[in-house]
Amino acid sequence: MTFENINIRNIVNTSLSRDAIIVDIREPERFNRGHIPMAVNLPLEKIRSGQVTLPKSRTLIVYCDTGGSSMQAARLLSGMNYQVINCVGGIRSYKGSLTRGS
Repeated sequence: MTFENINIRNIVNTSLSRDAIIVDIREPERFNRGHIPMAVNLPLEKIRSGQVTLPKSRTLIVYCDTGGSSMQAARLLSGMNYQVINCVGGIRSYKGSLTRGS
């Protein structure tokens, strides 16, 4: 159960360079109010209950509001044999533009 940590400012470049999936683990309402471009929504509760259908062949980059919940998600996903990168800082530290809606 190991995973890498990166600064949230590097999320888009890391995703593109590694062909990774950006995963927003916040609740759908918060995701729809604004999320990092290219992100998919997979709430932490679904991860906790094992409702994860993302391909294991791709690295997952997880983020949340401040970084605490994404650390939990990274541990859980790593335990499910996903390759995971956790974003330190969360979306509140992200300085790029956001996408609204789903």
